[in-house]
Amino acid sequence: MTTHITERPTYLAVLAVREARMPLLGSCLARMSFAVLPLSLLLTVRDATGSFAIAGLTSGALSATLTLFAPARARLIDRKGSRTGLIWLAIPYLLGIAALITLAETGAHTAALLGAAAAAGVFAPPLGPTMRVLWAKILHGRQPLLQTAYALDSVTEEVVFTVGPLLAGGLIAVAAPLASMVTVMVLIAAGTVCFVLSAATATAPASDTPDEEQPHGRPMALPGMRTIVLSFGGVGLVVGVLQVTFPFIAERAGSPSAGGVLLALLSAGSAVGGLTYGRINWRSTPVQRFAVLVAGFTLMVLPLCLTASPVLAGLFAFFVGLCLAPLFTTAYLLVNDLVTVSKTAPTEANTWVSTANNGGSAAGSAAAGVLLDSQGPTLTVTAAFVVAVAIAVMTVLRRRTLVLDAGKS
Repeated sequence: MTTHITERPTYLAVLAVREARMPLLGSCLARMSFAVLPLSLLLTVRDATGSFAIAGLTSGALSATLTLFAPARARLIDRKGSRTGLIWLAIPYLLGIAALITLAETGAHTAALLGAAAAAGVFAPPLGPTMRVLWAKILHGRQPLLQTAYALDSVTEEVVFTVGPLLAGGLIAVAAPLASMVTVMVLIAAGTVCFVLSAATATAPASDTPDEEQPHGRPMALPGMRTIVLSFGGVGLVVGVLQVTFPFIAERAGSPSAGGVLLALLSAGSAVGGLTYGRINWRSTPVQRFAVLVAGFTLMVLPLCLTASPVLAGLFAFFVGLCLAPLFTTAYLLVNDLVTVSKTAPTEANTWVSTANNGGSAAGSAAAGVLLDSQGPTLTVTAAFVVAVAIAVMTVLRRRTLVLDAGKS
C-alpha cells in the first residue's frame, strides 16, 4: 500500500468540527457508562445477595439482551431519528437499571433480578453506532477527515473500555458498589442529554422524511455486510481467546498481576495503531486495506502460538493490537460506503459490526475457558489462529462483495 503524505487529516481538524462536539461528548459519556457497568453490576448484586453465582447470572442476562437486541434498537433509531429513538430507549433503560438496583437491595428473588436485568439490556441506547452515522452526515464528502473521525472513534472506545473498569474499581473502593451503579445511570443520562440536545441530531424523524430519502432494506441482505460481519465474528473470537489466555499465561508463570499488563498492551497496541492509521491519507481503497489488515492480524497472532512466556506474549500482544483499531476504522468506512449506495439503514449496519465482534469475543472467551485447562495456552491459541486463517482467506475471496455499484442498488 502506498500513501500520500501531504495534506494529512489531523485529529485537531476533527475536533474543530463544532457541530460534532456535543454529540461526541455525549457518546463518550455513554460509552464510559457501559464500560463501568459490568464490574459495578457484578459487585452490586454480589454485595446485596452474597452470591457470585447470582451476580454472574444477572450480569449475563443483561449482556445477553444488550447484544441480541442491538440490531432492533438500531432499527428504531433509523426509523424514528436519533433524537426520538434515543429518548425512547434511554428512559426505559434507566428505569430498568433503577428497578434492578432496587430489587437487589431489597432481597428480591433471583428470577426477578434476572428479569429486570434482561429487560434493561433490551433498551440500552446505542450511542456509539449512532455517533458513527452522525460523523458520516456531518463530514459528508470529506472522506479523509471521516477516516480520521472513525479512527478517533475506535481509539476512544479502546481507551474508554480500558479506563472504565478502573473507574468502577475506584468508586467501589472509596464508596460502595451501589455508588458505581448510580454513576452508570448518571453517565448514560448525561450522555443521552448531550447527544439529543445537540444541533446535529435535530433531524426529522423517518415518518416526516420523503420516501425516496428514507433508508430501506436490511443491511444483512448485502453480501458485503455479511463479509464484514463474518470477518469481525472471527476477529472477535480470536481476541476473546487472547483475553482469557493472557491471564492464564501470567498465572502459570507465577505472576497473576501480569495478566492485566498483557491485556493493557493489547489495548495500547490498538490505540497506537488507530492513531497512526487515522492520520494517513491513504491512496489504496478501504477494500484493499481491509483485506490486508485481516491478513496482517492473522500473521500477528502466529507468534503467540509459539510461546508461553509472559514477556514475549506481551510483545506479540502489542503487535496484534496494532491491527485492531485500523480494522474497525476501515470497516466503518466500508459500511458507510455500502449503506450510502444501497440506501440501507445506517445505524443498524454499524451496529452489526460491534454485534459480530462482541458475539465472537464471548464465544472465544468461553471456548478458551474450556480449552486452557485441558490443552494449555499453545494449543488454545493455535486453534484461534486456525480460525483467523479461515477468516482471512474468506475475506480475501469475498473482497469483491465489499464494492457495491451504485447502479445496482
